[in-house]
Amino acid sequence: MAADVEVKVLTPRGPGGVAVVALRGPAAAGRAEALVRTARGAPVRVTAVPRLCWLWLDGGPVDQVLVVRRADGAVELHLHGAEAVLAALERAVGGWTAAPVANPAQRLLEQAGSEGQLALALEQLGGPGGRDFAAFVGEIGALPPGARRAAARAARQRGRLARVLAEPARLVLCGAQNAGKSTLMNRLLGTQRVLAGGVAGLTRDVVGEITALGGYPYELIDAAGYGAPASAVDRAAQDRAQRAARGAWRLLLIEAARAPEAQDLAWINARTIVVQSKADQPAAAWPTAGPAPELRLSAADPAASASLRAAVGECLRRRRCLPVAPGPVGGLAPLDRAQRLGLLAVTRRAPGGQPRAAEE
Repeated sequence: MAADVEVKVLTPRGPGGVAVVALRGPAAAGRAEALVRTARGAPVRVTAVPRLCWLWLDGGPVDQVLVVRRADGAVELHLHGAEAVLAALERAVGGWTAAPVANPAQRLLEQAGSEGQLALALEQLGGPGGRDFAAFVGEIGALPPGARRAAARAARQRGRLARVLAEPARLVLCGAQNAGKSTLMNRLLGTQRVLAGGVAGLTRDVVGEITALGGYPYELIDAAGYGAPASAVDRAAQDRAQRAARGAWRLLLIEAARAPEAQDLAWINARTIVVQSKADQPAAAWPTAGPAPELRLSAADPAASASLRAAVGECLRRRRCLPVAPGPVGGLAPLDRAQRLGLLAVTRRAPGGQPRAAEE
Protein backbone atom coordinates (compact mmCIF):
# COMPACT_ATOMS: atom_id res chain seq x y z
CA MET A 1 0.00 0.00 0.00
CA ALA A 2 1.27 3.45 -0.90
CA ALA A 3 2.76 5.49 1.91
CA ASP A 4 0.27 8.31 1.26
CA VAL A 5 -2.69 6.06 2.10
CA GLU A 6 -3.53 4.86 5.59
CA VAL A 7 -5.74 1.81 6.05
CA LYS A 8 -7.57 1.13 9.31
CA VAL A 9 -10.24 -1.28 10.54
CA LEU A 10 -13.00 0.84 12.07
CA THR A 11 -15.01 -1.99 13.59
CA PRO A 12 -13.90 -4.12 16.58
CA ARG A 13 -11.68 -7.06 15.65
CA GLY A 14 -12.96 -10.57 16.12
CA PRO A 15 -15.69 -12.60 14.40
CA GLY A 16 -18.51 -10.34 13.25
CA GLY A 17 -21.14 -9.95 10.58
CA VAL A 18 -19.64 -6.87 8.95
CA ALA A 19 -16.23 -5.20 9.07
CA VAL A 20 -15.60 -1.63 7.92
CA VAL A 21 -12.16 -0.72 6.57
CA ALA A 22 -11.28 2.91 5.82
CA LEU A 23 -8.66 4.17 3.36
CA ARG A 24 -7.54 7.78 3.88
CA GLY A 25 -5.18 9.97 1.93
CA PRO A 26 -4.84 11.66 -1.49
CA ALA A 27 -4.68 8.33 -3.30
CA ALA A 28 -7.38 6.54 -1.29
CA ALA A 29 -9.88 6.24 -4.16
CA GLY A 30 -7.25 4.91 -6.57
CA ARG A 31 -5.95 2.37 -4.08
CA ALA A 32 -9.49 1.20 -3.32
CA GLU A 33 -10.24 0.82 -7.03
CA ALA A 34 -7.20 -1.47 -7.29
CA LEU A 35 -8.86 -3.78 -4.75
CA VAL A 36 -12.39 -4.05 -6.13
CA ARG A 37 -13.94 -5.41 -9.32
CA THR A 38 -17.29 -6.48 -10.65
CA ALA A 39 -18.15 -10.18 -10.45
CA ARG A 40 -16.69 -10.60 -13.96
CA GLY A 41 -13.52 -8.70 -13.13
CA ALA A 42 -14.34 -5.32 -14.69
CA PRO A 43 -12.94 -2.19 -12.97
CA VAL A 44 -15.17 -0.33 -10.52
CA ARG A 45 -15.12 3.43 -10.04
CA VAL A 46 -15.36 4.58 -6.43
CA THR A 47 -17.91 7.39 -5.97
CA ALA A 48 -20.11 8.91 -3.28
CA VAL A 49 -22.84 6.49 -4.39
CA PRO A 50 -22.39 3.13 -2.62
CA ARG A 51 -21.46 0.37 -5.04
CA LEU A 52 -21.87 -3.34 -4.44
CA CYS A 53 -18.94 -5.20 -5.98
CA TRP A 54 -16.26 -7.76 -5.19
CA LEU A 55 -12.96 -7.64 -3.34
CA TRP A 56 -10.38 -9.07 -5.75
CA LEU A 57 -7.14 -10.41 -4.34
CA ASP A 58 -4.53 -12.59 -6.01
CA GLY A 59 -6.40 -12.46 -9.31
CA GLY A 60 -9.82 -13.58 -8.09
CA PRO A 61 -12.89 -12.59 -6.06
CA VAL A 62 -12.58 -13.08 -2.31
CA ASP A 63 -15.65 -11.43 -0.82
CA GLN A 64 -18.60 -9.27 -1.82
CA VAL A 65 -18.14 -5.70 -0.55
CA LEU A 66 -19.85 -2.34 -0.49
CA VAL A 67 -17.52 0.54 -1.44
CA VAL A 68 -18.25 4.25 -1.01
CA ARG A 69 -16.32 7.53 -0.94
CA ARG A 70 -17.18 9.66 2.07
CA ALA A 71 -17.62 13.42 2.05
CA ASP A 72 -14.17 13.88 3.64
CA GLY A 73 -12.52 11.96 0.78
CA ALA A 74 -11.90 8.75 2.70
CA VAL A 75 -13.10 5.47 1.17
CA GLU A 76 -14.88 2.77 3.13
CA LEU A 77 -15.02 -0.92 2.31
CA HIS A 78 -17.84 -2.81 4.01
CA LEU A 79 -17.09 -6.53 3.90
CA HIS A 80 -17.81 -9.67 5.86
CA GLY A 81 -16.18 -9.70 9.26
CA ALA A 82 -14.57 -13.15 9.07
CA GLU A 83 -10.96 -13.15 10.27
CA ALA A 84 -9.84 -14.96 7.11
CA VAL A 85 -11.24 -12.20 4.89
CA LEU A 86 -9.69 -9.43 6.98
CA ALA A 87 -6.36 -11.24 7.09
CA ALA A 88 -6.31 -11.55 3.29
CA LEU A 89 -7.04 -7.83 2.89
CA GLU A 90 -4.44 -6.93 5.48
CA ARG A 91 -1.79 -8.85 3.52
CA ALA A 92 -2.87 -7.14 0.30
CA VAL A 93 -2.50 -3.63 1.76
CA GLY A 94 0.76 -4.40 3.55
CA GLY A 95 -0.70 -4.24 7.05
CA TRP A 96 -3.04 -1.88 8.82
CA THR A 97 -1.88 1.61 9.67
CA ALA A 98 -0.98 1.76 13.35
CA ALA A 99 -3.53 3.75 15.29
CA PRO A 100 -2.24 6.61 17.42
CA VAL A 101 -2.21 5.89 21.13
CA ALA A 102 -5.47 7.23 22.48
CA ASN A 103 -5.61 9.05 25.76
CA PRO A 104 -7.39 7.08 28.50
CA ALA A 105 -10.63 9.05 28.21
CA GLN A 106 -10.80 8.53 24.44
CA ARG A 107 -10.03 4.84 24.89
CA LEU A 108 -12.82 4.57 27.47
CA LEU A 109 -15.22 6.31 25.11
CA GLU A 110 -14.41 3.84 22.32
CA GLN A 111 -14.73 0.80 24.58
CA ALA A 112 -17.62 1.90 26.81
CA GLY A 113 -19.86 -1.02 27.69
CA SER A 114 -22.34 0.77 29.95
CA GLU A 115 -24.07 4.12 30.27
CA GLY A 116 -21.92 4.93 33.29
CA GLN A 117 -18.69 4.37 31.40
CA LEU A 118 -19.94 6.47 28.50
CA ALA A 119 -20.93 9.33 30.81
CA LEU A 120 -17.56 9.18 32.58
CA ALA A 121 -15.66 9.19 29.29
CA LEU A 122 -17.57 12.24 28.02
CA GLU A 123 -16.90 14.05 31.29
CA GLN A 124 -13.18 13.29 31.16
CA LEU A 125 -12.93 14.43 27.54
CA GLY A 126 -14.21 17.80 28.71
CA GLY A 127 -16.62 18.42 25.84
CA PRO A 128 -16.08 20.95 23.04
CA GLY A 129 -13.22 23.24 23.98
CA GLY A 130 -12.62 21.34 27.21
CA ARG A 131 -9.25 20.84 28.84
CA ASP A 132 -7.27 17.66 28.47
CA PHE A 133 -5.70 16.08 31.53
CA ALA A 134 -2.19 17.37 30.78
CA ALA A 135 -3.46 20.96 30.69
CA PHE A 136 -5.38 20.31 33.90
CA VAL A 137 -2.23 19.10 35.64
CA GLY A 138 -0.37 22.15 34.37
CA GLU A 139 -2.98 24.39 35.94
CA ILE A 140 -2.60 22.57 39.26
CA GLY A 141 1.16 23.00 39.07
CA ALA A 142 0.78 26.78 38.78
CA LEU A 143 -1.20 27.05 42.03
CA PRO A 144 0.30 28.12 45.37
CA PRO A 145 1.55 25.14 47.44
CA GLY A 146 -1.50 24.75 49.70
CA ALA A 147 -4.02 25.08 46.89
CA ARG A 148 -1.95 22.78 44.70
CA ARG A 149 -1.96 20.02 47.29
CA ALA A 150 -5.70 20.38 47.85
CA ALA A 151 -6.47 20.30 44.12
CA ALA A 152 -4.25 17.26 43.59
CA ARG A 153 -5.81 15.48 46.56
CA ALA A 154 -9.30 16.08 45.17
CA ALA A 155 -8.22 14.84 41.72
CA ARG A 156 -6.75 11.67 43.23
CA GLN A 157 -9.99 11.02 45.09
CA ARG A 158 -11.96 11.43 41.86
CA GLY A 159 -9.44 9.12 40.21
CA ARG A 160 -10.15 6.34 42.69
CA LEU A 161 -13.84 6.51 41.82
CA ALA A 162 -13.17 6.82 38.10
CA ARG A 163 -10.83 3.83 37.92
CA VAL A 164 -13.44 1.57 39.48
CA LEU A 165 -15.65 2.40 36.51
CA ALA A 166 -12.90 2.53 33.88
CA GLU A 167 -10.96 -0.63 34.80
CA PRO A 168 -12.77 -4.00 34.98
CA ALA A 169 -12.41 -5.86 38.25
CA ARG A 170 -11.65 -9.57 37.94
CA LEU A 171 -14.55 -11.75 39.11
CA VAL A 172 -13.86 -15.50 39.23
CA LEU A 173 -16.58 -18.12 39.51
CA CYS A 174 -15.31 -20.73 41.98
CA GLY A 175 -16.79 -23.92 43.29
CA ALA A 176 -16.70 -27.67 43.18
CA GLN A 177 -17.12 -29.51 39.91
CA ASN A 178 -20.71 -29.34 38.65
CA ALA A 179 -21.64 -26.51 41.06
CA GLY A 180 -23.20 -24.56 38.18
CA LYS A 181 -20.38 -22.10 37.46
CA SER A 182 -20.49 -22.30 33.66
CA THR A 183 -24.27 -22.07 33.54
CA LEU A 184 -24.20 -18.99 35.76
CA MET A 185 -21.48 -17.41 33.62
CA ASN A 186 -23.62 -17.85 30.51
CA ARG A 187 -26.57 -16.22 32.29
CA LEU A 188 -24.46 -13.30 33.51
CA LEU A 189 -23.16 -12.76 29.98
CA GLY A 190 -26.57 -13.21 28.41
CA THR A 191 -25.15 -15.63 25.84
CA GLN A 192 -23.96 -19.22 25.55
CA ARG A 193 -20.25 -18.43 25.93
CA VAL A 194 -18.97 -21.56 27.70
CA LEU A 195 -19.86 -25.24 27.58
CA ALA A 196 -22.21 -26.20 30.41
CA GLY A 197 -23.89 -29.46 31.34
CA GLY A 198 -24.44 -32.08 33.97
CA VAL A 199 -21.10 -33.82 33.41
CA ALA A 200 -18.48 -32.84 35.99
CA GLY A 201 -15.20 -31.41 34.72
CA LEU A 202 -16.42 -29.94 31.42
CA THR A 203 -14.52 -26.70 32.04
CA ARG A 204 -10.75 -27.01 31.89
CA ASP A 205 -9.53 -23.78 30.36
CA VAL A 206 -9.73 -20.35 31.98
CA VAL A 207 -12.33 -18.40 29.98
CA GLY A 208 -12.75 -14.64 30.47
CA GLU A 209 -15.21 -12.06 29.12
CA ILE A 210 -15.82 -8.40 29.95
CA THR A 211 -19.33 -7.49 31.06
CA ALA A 212 -21.08 -4.87 33.18
CA LEU A 213 -22.90 -5.83 36.38
CA GLY A 214 -24.76 -3.18 38.30
CA GLY A 215 -23.28 -0.64 35.90
CA TYR A 216 -19.66 -1.51 36.79
CA PRO A 217 -17.24 -3.43 34.54
CA TYR A 218 -16.00 -6.90 35.41
CA GLU A 219 -13.76 -9.45 33.75
CA LEU A 220 -15.88 -12.52 34.39
CA ILE A 221 -13.79 -15.70 34.66
CA ASP A 222 -14.93 -19.30 34.45
CA ALA A 223 -12.40 -22.00 35.31
CA ALA A 224 -12.19 -25.62 36.38
CA GLY A 225 -13.96 -26.65 39.56
CA TYR A 226 -12.18 -28.26 42.46
CA GLY A 227 -12.52 -31.89 43.45
CA ALA A 228 -10.58 -35.12 43.10
CA PRO A 229 -8.69 -34.79 39.77
CA ALA A 230 -9.22 -37.76 37.47
CA SER A 231 -6.05 -37.07 35.49
CA ALA A 232 -3.00 -34.85 35.19
CA VAL A 233 -5.02 -32.69 32.78
CA ASP A 234 -7.67 -32.14 35.47
CA ARG A 235 -4.99 -31.32 38.04
CA ALA A 236 -3.41 -28.75 35.72
CA ALA A 237 -6.82 -27.20 35.05
CA GLN A 238 -7.49 -26.84 38.77
CA ASP A 239 -4.08 -25.21 39.25
CA ARG A 240 -4.95 -22.67 36.55
CA ALA A 241 -8.23 -21.92 38.34
CA GLN A 242 -6.38 -21.23 41.60
CA ARG A 243 -3.96 -18.86 39.87
CA ALA A 244 -6.84 -17.02 38.18
CA ALA A 245 -8.55 -16.45 41.53
CA ARG A 246 -5.55 -14.87 43.26
CA GLY A 247 -6.33 -11.30 44.19
CA ALA A 248 -9.71 -11.44 42.42
CA TRP A 249 -13.26 -11.07 43.62
CA ARG A 250 -14.87 -14.49 43.87
CA LEU A 251 -18.35 -15.91 43.52
CA LEU A 252 -18.07 -19.17 45.48
CA LEU A 253 -20.86 -21.47 44.32
CA ILE A 254 -22.02 -24.17 46.72
CA GLU A 255 -24.92 -26.37 45.64
CA ALA A 256 -28.06 -25.93 47.73
CA ALA A 257 -28.39 -29.71 48.08
CA ARG A 258 -25.26 -29.97 50.23
CA ALA A 259 -23.69 -28.11 53.14
CA PRO A 260 -20.32 -26.33 52.81
CA GLU A 261 -17.30 -28.59 53.14
CA ALA A 262 -13.66 -27.99 53.97
CA GLN A 263 -12.70 -27.60 50.33
CA ASP A 264 -15.31 -24.82 50.00
CA LEU A 265 -14.15 -22.99 53.10
CA ALA A 266 -10.57 -22.96 51.81
CA TRP A 267 -11.64 -20.60 49.01
CA ILE A 268 -13.18 -17.96 51.26
CA ASN A 269 -11.39 -14.68 51.84
CA ALA A 270 -12.36 -11.00 52.21
CA ARG A 271 -13.28 -10.79 48.51
CA THR A 272 -15.48 -13.88 48.41
CA ILE A 273 -19.26 -13.82 47.99
CA VAL A 274 -20.77 -17.15 48.99
CA VAL A 275 -23.54 -18.20 46.61
CA GLN A 276 -26.04 -20.99 47.23
CA SER A 277 -26.37 -22.25 43.67
CA LYS A 278 -29.09 -24.41 42.12
CA ALA A 279 -31.50 -22.83 44.59
CA ASP A 280 -34.45 -24.35 42.72
CA GLN A 281 -33.51 -27.72 44.24
CA PRO A 282 -34.31 -28.89 47.80
CA ALA A 283 -31.78 -27.28 50.15
CA ALA A 284 -29.65 -29.07 52.72
CA ALA A 285 -29.30 -27.63 56.22
CA TRP A 286 -26.37 -25.23 56.35
CA PRO A 287 -24.41 -25.14 59.61
CA THR A 288 -25.11 -22.03 61.65
CA ALA A 289 -21.39 -21.64 62.32
CA GLY A 290 -20.51 -21.78 58.64
CA PRO A 291 -20.55 -19.03 56.04
CA ALA A 292 -24.06 -17.79 55.34
CA PRO A 293 -24.81 -17.44 51.63
CA GLU A 294 -25.14 -13.84 50.47
CA LEU A 295 -27.00 -14.91 47.35
CA ARG A 296 -29.33 -17.77 46.55
CA LEU A 297 -29.48 -18.26 42.81
CA SER A 298 -30.87 -20.61 40.22
CA ALA A 299 -29.47 -20.29 36.70
CA ALA A 300 -31.57 -23.11 35.24
CA ASP A 301 -33.92 -20.78 33.34
CA PRO A 302 -32.31 -18.75 30.51
CA ALA A 303 -35.04 -16.13 30.99
CA ALA A 304 -33.59 -15.37 34.44
CA SER A 305 -30.49 -13.74 32.95
CA ALA A 306 -31.55 -10.14 33.68
CA SER A 307 -32.57 -10.83 37.27
CA LEU A 308 -29.36 -12.78 37.95
CA ARG A 309 -27.25 -9.96 36.53
CA ALA A 310 -29.09 -7.45 38.71
CA ALA A 311 -28.74 -9.53 41.88
CA VAL A 312 -25.04 -10.24 41.44
CA GLY A 313 -24.29 -6.67 40.40
CA GLU A 314 -26.05 -5.18 43.42
CA CYS A 315 -24.33 -7.60 45.82
CA LEU A 316 -20.94 -6.70 44.39
CA ARG A 317 -21.72 -2.99 44.56
CA ARG A 318 -22.59 -3.25 48.25
CA ARG A 319 -19.54 -5.33 49.10
CA ARG A 320 -17.23 -2.94 47.24
CA CYS A 321 -18.96 0.14 48.75
CA LEU A 322 -19.52 1.68 45.31
CA PRO A 323 -21.93 4.51 44.42
CA VAL A 324 -25.42 3.43 43.41
CA ALA A 325 -25.28 5.44 40.17
CA PRO A 326 -21.92 5.01 38.39
CA GLY A 327 -20.89 7.80 36.07
CA PRO A 328 -19.25 11.24 36.20
CA VAL A 329 -17.01 11.94 39.20
CA GLY A 330 -17.29 15.72 39.33
CA GLY A 331 -14.21 16.80 37.41
CA LEU A 332 -11.08 15.62 35.62
CA ALA A 333 -9.37 12.61 37.16
CA PRO A 334 -6.36 10.38 36.42
CA LEU A 335 -7.50 7.26 34.57
CA ASP A 336 -4.23 5.36 34.16
CA ARG A 337 -0.82 5.00 35.79
CA ALA A 338 0.87 7.63 33.61
CA GLN A 339 -1.70 10.24 34.56
CA ARG A 340 -1.46 9.30 38.24
CA LEU A 341 2.32 9.70 38.15
CA GLY A 342 1.98 13.05 36.38
CA LEU A 343 -0.37 14.29 39.05
CA LEU A 344 1.95 13.04 41.79
CA ALA A 345 4.96 14.75 40.22
CA VAL A 346 3.29 18.14 40.05
CA THR A 347 2.54 18.06 43.78
CA ARG A 348 6.25 17.60 44.50
CA ARG A 349 7.45 20.77 42.86
CA ALA A 350 6.83 24.44 43.30
CA PRO A 351 5.08 26.52 40.61
CA GLY A 352 7.29 27.03 37.58
CA GLY A 353 8.97 23.63 37.99
CA GLN A 354 11.25 24.64 40.86
CA PRO A 355 12.05 22.14 43.64
CA ARG A 356 9.55 22.09 46.46
CA ALA A 357 10.41 24.59 49.18
CA ALA A 358 11.48 23.29 52.59
CA GLU A 359 8.51 24.86 54.38
CA GLU A 360 6.09 22.79 52.28
